[in-house]
Amino acid sequence: MAEPLRCVSGESVVTGWDFSTGAVKCLAFDMRGNTLAEVRLPTDLWTEGGVSELNLLQLEGQARASVRALAAELRTQGRLHDWAAGGISATHHTAGRIDANHVQVRRAICWNDHTLAAYHAQGLGRVGGQEHVRRLIGGPWAIRYTLSHLVKDEAHLSSSDWQRTSKILPHGGLAGGFLTGHFDSISVSAAASTGIMDLRSKQWCRGMLEALEKSEHRELAWIQLPRIVDHYTALGPLSESLALEAGIDTEQRPLVFPTSDDQQAGLVGGGAVEAGQMAVILGNSAVVNSSSSQLPMTGDLDAMCLNWGPYLWMRCYNNGAGFLDHIVGTKPDWDRLEQQARATPPQAGGVSVMPFLAPEPSLGVAARRLQWIPREPSHPGVKFRAALEALAYLIARGVHAHEEAGQRITRITVSGGIARSQLMCEILASVLDRPLERLYSNEGPALGAAVTALAALENHLRRQSGIDAPFTVADAVAVLVKFREPISPNAAWHESYKQGLRDFELRL
Repeated sequence: MAEPLRCVSGESVVTGWDFSTGAVKCLAFDMRGNTLAEVRLPTDLWTEGGVSELNLLQLEGQARASVRALAAELRTQGRLHDWAAGGISATHHTAGRIDANHVQVRRAICWNDHTLAAYHAQGLGRVGGQEHVRRLIGGPWAIRYTLSHLVKDEAHLSSSDWQRTSKILPHGGLAGGFLTGHFDSISVSAAASTGIMDLRSKQWCRGMLEALEKSEHRELAWIQLPRIVDHYTALGPLSESLALEAGIDTEQRPLVFPTSDDQQAGLVGGGAVEAGQMAVILGNSAVVNSSSSQLPMTGDLDAMCLNWGPYLWMRCYNNGAGFLDHIVGTKPDWDRLEQQARATPPQAGGVSVMPFLAPEPSLGVAARRLQWIPREPSHPGVKFRAALEALAYLIARGVHAHEEAGQRITRITVSGGIARSQLMCEILASVLDRPLERLYSNEGPALGAAVTALAALENHLRRQSGIDAPFTVADAVAVLVKFREPISPNAAWHESYKQGLRDFELRL
C-alpha cells in the first residue's frame, strides 16, 4: 500500500523540466497526475566538425523563458499560487564549464559528440583499463561520460580557461543553477553520469582523474567538481530575480530540487522504481533502463546510481527518433502512415533496414550504416513499418543484455514520442513476446522529474513538521504516474518477428 501525502496540499502543482539536446519541455501536473500546462522550447546545437555542443547562454535563456511561459499558463488558469515545487530531468553525461560569474567558459559537450572516442581511449589507457575502473568506481566509464570531456579539454582548452573555471557541471546542475542561482551541488543521479563518482560510496573518486595527463589539470578538476547532495534537499526556491521577471510572488517561490539525469527521470516517469522493473524510452535516443538492487554481472551495460539507493542499468542507443525522422520526414501525416504500415505484413513484406543513422558503439557499429535490404522501398507504409521493426529489434537487444547481466524483468513500461504509435508498441510487444505498460503521458522524463520533486517536497515538509515516516519515490509514482491498458503481443506476428530478430542480429 502506497504511503499517502500528508503535508503536500491536494491543490498543489508540481512541475517537471526536461532539458534535452533536442528540446526543452516544462510540464505542470496536479495531484491527480493531470497535465495542466506545458511549455516547449527549441534547442540548437553546435555541430560543426563532428562535435555536439550546447551553448550555456542558450541554456540560461531556456531556463528563464520556460518559467515565464509556464507562469503565464498557470496564471490564466488561476493556479499560479499553487505552484509548489519543480524537478529537473536533463541529458545524462552532457556537461559544461562556468566561471565565478556563472558565465560560460566553454559550451557543454553532449553525449552524442562522436569525437569523444579517441579521448576516452587515451584516458582509459592512463587510468589502467576498464577492469581497474570497475575496481575504482564499481561500474564502467563509457565514451560519452563527462570524464571523457575533461580528457578532450586537455587537448582543446587553454590553460587560462582551466584556471578561470569555477564549476564543472552537468546539464541539469547548470539548469538548476540558472533557475535558482545555486550552482554548487548536484544529485547522486547526475554525478553517476560523469564516470568520476564511486557508485558504491556515492562520493567523487579522485583516482579516476588519473585519466588526465597533467597533474595541474587533475588538481583543478578536483576542486571544480560540485558537491553531491541528497535529492530531498532543495537547491533553493526559484531565484528572486526570476520570480519577479515571471510575476511570481517572491514570498511563495516554488522550490527546485536536485536534478535527475534523464535516464533516472525516464525510469521514474515509467513507474519503474523497484528492482526488476524496466522502462523503455523511445525518444531522440532509444533507451532500455531498469532498476536493480545490484550492479550488472557483465560489462555490457552502463550502470549508474539512482538518487534513492538502487542502481540503474542502461543500454542507450544513439538511433531513435532522429532515425525515424530521416526515414519518414519530420512532419508526415502520422495517422495515414500508421494505417499504411498496419496494412503491411510483419517484416514489412520482406523489407528490412539497418537503422544506424549514427554509430552504435554498444553493438560494434563504428560508423553510419543506414542499409535497406534488399533495397529501399517506395511505399511509405512499408518504409515506416520496416523502421519501427528495426527500432524494436534494437530494444530487444537491450532487453536481452539486461537479462544476460542478471536482471529478472517483472514489468516493462514504454514511453516517449515514438510510443504514441500504437503500432510501434504492438510490434515491440510482439518482438519481446511480453505485454507492455504504456503511460498516459508521453513525456516520461518530464513526468519523472515531477515525481521526484513531489517525493522531495513531501519529505522536505515532513522534516519541517517532525514526521519521521518516509515518503518514497515509489509512493510519489502512485500519485502521479497513470497507465493505459496494457499492450499484448500479437500472436500472429510472433514467429515472424523471431526470425526477423535473428536476421537483424546476423547482419550486425
